[in-house]
Amino acid sequence: MGKGFKSITYWNRKIHIYTGLFLLWFIWLFSVSGLLLNHGKWKFAGFWDQRKLSVKVFTVNIPAGLDSASLINVIMEQTKISGEVSAVKLSNDSIDFRVSIPGHERNLHIDLKKGSCTSKEIEFNWWGKIRTLHTFNGINKTRLDEGPNWIFTRIWQYSMDAIATGLIILCVSSWITWFKSKKSFLPGIIVLITGLQLQFTLYS
Repeated sequence: MGKGFKSITYWNRKIHIYTGLFLLWFIWLFSVSGLLLNHGKWKFAGFWDQRKLSVKVFTVNIPAGLDSASLINVIMEQTKISGEVSAVKLSNDSIDFRVSIPGHERNLHIDLKKGSCTSKEIEFNWWGKIRTLHTFNGINKTRLDEGPNWIFTRIWQYSMDAIATGLIILCVSSWITWFKSKKSFLPGIIVLITGLQLQFTLYS
């Protein structure tokens, strides 16, 4: 029993240390981006006033007989644009859609008759990219059943799932360490109850 208990302590310590080291930079990233979201008036991290606006016009070849999704893919290949596609609007003579990557957003208007593509672009600085990463998941708020359509968005989404799982592991390993520590058991109870009470107060 003693060896088994010692083994649990040993592996719990290893899991806690190496999971924390692996998640260190991800935790920093989401901590900093979370602060930027909560304190948008911080001048040193300003990004909206420093955004770069530009308009680009491309000539595109419009193949006949393609559906909207295939046509958008063809246009993106011709213009060498990649990213998460959203806000698609169709009409008889045009297609409008948005292509986003962290820190760079393009709103494209395709004139099907003229064979032209107008791209209105917004590019943010480094702070804007960090802020964008916090909420960049490719989820369509009007169609929740549709997942990301860009491979890097999907990878980033899986990464966020892995980070959330890792944080749960860190919490569990912390609880195990606290539970085994006789000296800090009572202070731990006080901190745990205080934290739970604060969460219930905020979310009630």
